This record gives sequence, C-alpha cells and structure tokens, in this order.
Amino acid sequence: MPLRAMHWENQHVTQVSVVILDFDGVIVESNAVKNSAFDEFFTRYPDYCDAMRSFHLENHAKPRCFKFTYYVEHLLKRPGDEKAIEQMAIDFSALVADRVINCPMVSGAESFLQKFSKRVPLYISSVTPQDELERIVAARGLSSYLKRLYGDPPHAKSEAIKQILKSEDVAPNQVVFVGDSASDYQVAKESGLIFIGRDSGQPFPDSDFDLYADLNEVANAIERLT
Repeated sequence: MPLRAMHWENQHVTQVSVVILDFDGVIVESNAVKNSAFDEFFTRYPDYCDAMRSFHLENHAKPRCFKFTYYVEHLLKRPGDEKAIEQMAIDFSALVADRVINCPMVSGAESFLQKFSKRVPLYISSVTPQDELERIVAARGLSSYLKRLYGDPPHAKSEAIKQILKSEDVAPNQVVFVGDSASDYQVAKESGLIFIGRDSGQPFPDSDFDLYADLNEVANAIERLT
C-alpha cells in the first residue's frame, strides 16, 4: 500500500507516453550489495575508511565519480590527480559489477518491463557508469525491454531527461519517472515529470508523494494515470 499521496495528484496528465526508471533499487535490489562493496573497497584506505563510508552514505544517490573525486582531493589531499580517481573507478567497478548482475530483481520488475515495453518507450537513467550499466543490463537479459540506457558518467539525470523529452517529442507531464531516492524525486520535480517512488529503504526527507513496495504496485499506480 502507498505511504503518502502521490506527487502527480495536482498535475494535469494527458497520457503516459514515456517511462524513465532508475536502476538500483528500482529494477534490481542492489543498494545493499553496493553498500557492502563500498565497505570492502574502503578497507583499502584504513586511515580514511570511516570518513569515506560517511561521505558515501551522505551522498548515496550521487555518481561514484563524485565520491571518488572527494576522496582523492579532500581526504588523500591529491587535488587534480585524475589518474587516482580513474583507478578508484576501475577498481570499484571490478568489485561490484558481477554482484549487481547476480543480485535479486525487485519484485514485479520483470513483469513490469515485459508489460510496459509493449506500450511505451522505457528508459533507464542511473548513476551507474554507462559501460558498466550496459554490461549489467545485457547480462541480466533486460536490454530488449529498454529503448536506451543513460549512465552517469556521461549522462547526468537532468541531461538524460532533456534528451529523452527531445527525442520522444513529449511534454514533461506525459513522462513518468520511477525512482527510489530524494535526488530522483528532485530531478523529476525540477524537470516537470510525474514522479512515482519505490520504497527501497532509502530516506525521503520530503514526504508529499507515495512510496510503493515493489514494481507491481508501481505498475498499478501508472495504470491509474492512463
């Protein structure tokens, strides 16, 4: 059951023409998997492990390159060391990708993709880097359901949304964004999209919208819009 009233209640919806989905915590139950991988990664830096973990948790939905840049420049005191940032990204990807490939799907996610991919274009917009995102989605056999994947880097979610609106030639109030974090809600709100929240356990300081337990409930919520 929903926790609160949905953000789209006061929006005029002509039709749902496009659905954009976050990946971690929306399609796959990977948030805990990634947190565990970060904890393991941080042990490589014992003097900074606690500070790295705290920064990660405070910026959970930010792209990992944002976090690695902070670690290198502000904790390791090596400003401008792009090679170190890049190596962190490589090392972490090697640590986490297979775990995300093998973690459980969110309940109802596969049936959601099967059903809605026949009705509207489906997109993924994630803070997972592009190459890694494509590898994971392909390995899980989900590519055929999705029109395009936008990973970060290189595509910030706000820019991905702009590109999708332009390529599909749709108004923002025809697009649903399904996310599981406050930053997902914020980017959808700023872009004028209809936001539907999936409750993956991430905190939502703003509570004027629904959080749904799984993709079966999200599907029902979208059905009520059409």
